[in-house]
Amino acid sequence: MKGYLESIRDTAKRHDVQFMDVRLFEEDSTTVTVQDRKADKVSQGKSSSVGLRVLMDGAWGFASTDVVDSQALDQCLQAALEMAKASAVRVAHPGVVAEIQPTVDVVRIEVDKDPRSVSLAEKVKRVLDYEKAGLDCAQDKLCNTIVGYRDSWTRETICNTAGTLIEQETIRTTVQTAMTAVEGPVRQMAHERFSEQVGFELLDRISSKDFTEKAAKTAVSLLSARRAPSGQFPVVLHPSITGLLVHEALGHNAEADHVFNGSSIIEGKIGEQIASEHVTIMDDATIPRLNGSYRYDSEGIPSQKRIIIEKGVLKGYMHSLETAARFGVEPNGSARAMNGHCPPIVRMSNTFIAPGELGFEEMLRDIDEGVLMEGGHWGYVFCERGQFTCHAGEGWMIKNGQLGEHLRDVSFSGMTLEALMNIDAVSRDLEFLLPGMCGKSGQGMHINAGGPYVRVKEVVVGGQE
Repeated sequence: MKGYLESIRDTAKRHDVQFMDVRLFEEDSTTVTVQDRKADKVSQGKSSSVGLRVLMDGAWGFASTDVVDSQALDQCLQAALEMAKASAVRVAHPGVVAEIQPTVDVVRIEVDKDPRSVSLAEKVKRVLDYEKAGLDCAQDKLCNTIVGYRDSWTRETICNTAGTLIEQETIRTTVQTAMTAVEGPVRQMAHERFSEQVGFELLDRISSKDFTEKAAKTAVSLLSARRAPSGQFPVVLHPSITGLLVHEALGHNAEADHVFNGSSIIEGKIGEQIASEHVTIMDDATIPRLNGSYRYDSEGIPSQKRIIIEKGVLKGYMHSLETAARFGVEPNGSARAMNGHCPPIVRMSNTFIAPGELGFEEMLRDIDEGVLMEGGHWGYVFCERGQFTCHAGEGWMIKNGQLGEHLRDVSFSGMTLEALMNIDAVSRDLEFLLPGMCGKSGQGMHINAGGPYVRVKEVVVGGQE
């Protein structure tokens, strides 16, 4: 396979391209979904795709194929060249790439139990066992149960005209559940998800008590929880909500393509204080086994720990080869592609607020009336407006420094920079609790997010009371 990529790279050089890269993406995966005691969806598949980019006369061309042979790659190259030539006269901002040193490497993954060695029957059985454990502990309160499993082996081979030739493997295993409880007119759902770059041993480590039983009990407990209040309150964010906030509110704004396109609220603010001194935010793709980690990005740049904000001061953005050249900085390994049919774009990896020095109880002590939020479900952000919303699975009222009533259906929203400036305390904890997929420009990419407990002096809480 490498020979095909090197051959088409050499052909591209003869066309005097400014830059060219070609990526082969291979995947072998299994998916099992159990719903309401039945194996609802079971699938296994293998796929291969190749994506080829050229930069010529300041214009990009991109083409892809499912066929991996010399003829298909030659057709891709010709299509990409024609696209670049046709676009060159209409390009408002000529394409550029940063200068890089070539890298040649092979990355192999070792796991305790390769999912490809485990039978499909065993995978289905384990998922059914998880579901049964959740049903048993909730008795007749559950009206819908979903338990999902997915494993994947991938290999990405990257070859470019700078001389880079990298082959890297990944093995990832995921289990997730959604449990829905009902009582009269009240219906509540709870989620749990685990996803790591490990093998089938993940299922040996994750007990039903910490997975489906926990989700089932949470869903049932929310039936009797009070509806959340509305108004402005001091809030304490559980690490799962901290991760949701940092990913949605700040992370996308720090992707350099958004900055260059004028759709980020932190454009032109490098070196400025944009958050409180308690806030240090990083995106780190080097942490072993985390869902968003990798050795090299899809442009062959080594992964890094990227400091975005340090003690409130904006230090930098996440970059691709192109955005690094535009901003006059070194590439920092932040460009990834979902598969061979997609070009690399700037993406987050594992994004988090760095821990502080306080204990959880110390953070509650000074709050007369506030809200603790836990269980990050979803969020969204309007990058251009600097406006965000985060929804929590559950919460608790805080009264006189103590946890009080259990809450359901609680969310909070605000302006990103105002919220970051209002953070006045950070705990010493550090947890990554949001392994999942992030969508951008039609591509889904593996990420994680987290942090410590974070206290925000005041934010708008949305509820039903």
